[in-house]
Amino acid sequence: MPQERNQLLASTVFNLRQEYLSKRPPDFQPKLWSTKTETRKSIVITMVIPTRGCSWAFSDSGGCSVCGYVNDSSYDQVIPTQKILEEINLSLSQVDSSKPIEYKLYNSGSFFDENDVPQRLRSQIIDLIRKTNGILKLSVESRPEYLINNQKAIKKVKEMLEPIKLEIGVGIESSNNAIIRDCWNKGFSVEDYQRSVQITRTLGIRIKSYILIKPPFLTEVEAIIDAIKTACDTVEFGTDVISFNPCNIQKGTLVNHLHKQDRYQPPWIWSVLYIVKTIRKKYPNVEIICEPTAGGKHRGTHNCGKCDKTVIDLVDKIINKKKIPDDLSTICSCFLKWRILVKTPIEIFRSRNLSRLRRFDPLNE
Repeated sequence: MPQERNQLLASTVFNLRQEYLSKRPPDFQPKLWSTKTETRKSIVITMVIPTRGCSWAFSDSGGCSVCGYVNDSSYDQVIPTQKILEEINLSLSQVDSSKPIEYKLYNSGSFFDENDVPQRLRSQIIDLIRKTNGILKLSVESRPEYLINNQKAIKKVKEMLEPIKLEIGVGIESSNNAIIRDCWNKGFSVEDYQRSVQITRTLGIRIKSYILIKPPFLTEVEAIIDAIKTACDTVEFGTDVISFNPCNIQKGTLVNHLHKQDRYQPPWIWSVLYIVKTIRKKYPNVEIICEPTAGGKHRGTHNCGKCDKTVIDLVDKIINKKKIPDDLSTICSCFLKWRILVKTPIEIFRSRNLSRLRRFDPLNE
């Protein structure tokens, strides 16, 4: 697969990542953790395992400009295979199977990348999952090239799992090739994503498409427009699920570097709400997910600080097809500040200092 890239962006991302990874202490322990949440209909287990890490991130292109998950991988250490299997088995043994179980397995890279998750470890993980009663679906993640080039491995996993459903998350982030190349540094094209969707759907596998909200170098309104168009395009390409992910600031990344220089701010929650509301209205039957990491915090999507939780709850209501107020300006005065921002031709609030207008209240100054 040809990997078109912006050489200046790639070298910058590479240097920043190498600088951060070089500071990892010799006794660094990669993170391995799990969470369990229960909904009215199901139990969701999320497990993060420290495999080697994303091969794209360790390439001379430095990986994606926003992603710091590779910082917690095994990297140059031996993959703790036995510990991974023990923890997965423990997470499965402690679940009441009276409700359907959705198992989300994340490895900070691609599940079908042999250098990240060796074939033997992958088979052992699948064997544990398929022997557990009550699991309805397994969700993993992969870059498009591994879905295109490792079809035999994908078929084997699907066959081993049956009747458990397999869902694969792919981070398209944007359906604009210029943004993919010059903002996100993804290393693949929209056409690669389309081909990977076609292949997996032919195999009867569900596709979840990740869309990052607010690329670096774009204004707030440009980011809104891009996220909406990308969501529409992924539906046309055949995605089963849209997962909106407001950008958050992660260490060792280009986005973190820009944030320190007052040249990047995460999106407003009002922007996220607008995007989700638009797509829910246009595609009422498409499954949508939006669970903001660091939502309401300075390094994640946020508003003025007073209404953050309220507006995040509104996002969740829209996803679940519940009614929200027609006049959003009654919720918080910062809604009007956001409206001014998105109508401004040039984002004058891009810097950290000016973005404090989110939290500026003239009535209390």
